[in-house]
Amino acid sequence: MRKTVLSNIIMIFSAIVLMLFCVSLLVPFFWMLLTSFKDPIDYALNVFGLPEQFVYENYLSVFELLESQKVINGRLVVYNIYNMLFYSFVIAVVSGFMNVFLPTITAYIVSKYNFKLKNVIFNTAIIVMIIPIVGNLPSQLRVTNALGIYNNLIPYLIFSAGPFGFNFILMYGAFKSLSWTYAEAAFIDGAGHFTVMIRIMFPMIMPTFSTLFILGFIGHWNDYMIPITFLPNYPNLAYGMYNFQLEAPRLGAAMPAILAGFVIVSIPTCIMYFTLQKFGLKNVRMGGLKG
Repeated sequence: MRKTVLSNIIMIFSAIVLMLFCVSLLVPFFWMLLTSFKDPIDYALNVFGLPEQFVYENYLSVFELLESQKVINGRLVVYNIYNMLFYSFVIAVVSGFMNVFLPTITAYIVSKYNFKLKNVIFNTAIIVMIIPIVGNLPSQLRVTNALGIYNNLIPYLIFSAGPFGFNFILMYGAFKSLSWTYAEAAFIDGAGHFTVMIRIMFPMIMPTFSTLFILGFIGHWNDYMIPITFLPNYPNLAYGMYNFQLEAPRLGAAMPAILAGFVIVSIPTCIMYFTLQKFGLKNVRMGGLKG
């Protein structure tokens, strides 16, 4: 009886803590959304309250003022919000996919096949995660320049992805939890190793794959360091907002316009999450074996 009461108290306390944590995450977003509809005077007089009147000019000013300027081969090139939106999608989709796909392939081979270098590959993956890589930016720049992928969009995104990292560990655990009996049954029916991997094993770990892809997409969507450092001729929306925030006083854009820009930038990630959550948040897998 006392055990049941104690467990109920712990559950209620945990639920309250999680609810407060969710509120702490949602309140800033809704404040940003409401503030983006205020005019500058309303914002100055009423920072945290509701807008006295919903103003939509802030969003129009973002589409007019949000741009990035680059000097390429001696001429000035201006990237508008639509150009940066396109580069954001390319960077987020390609990087998000490659940074999950390559570890998935590596994890499948290491977890399901026995060969001489199996332990070497696994231990290498662990060591790569342990060794600190702080301060390696100059060497990365030299390597990308030597390979000819610096400021080269698709080649850089492909070659910058690696087969190891935290995604490898998660996919390794996902494949280890799957019975090899599925593959043996397919081999009896004449399927090859590639067919088993693509048509049997991969669909079964798709929830994990989708979750990691969503996280990778959001991370690369909000990353402005890659365009600044390695892809200066391909600015994304995060880089555009970084410049917009710095240039706002010169452009005459007030804080509500800046927040309107952040709302616009966050819309695609929200759409991505709500679209793919049914694939990424599954906890139950249906079995395919007969006893």
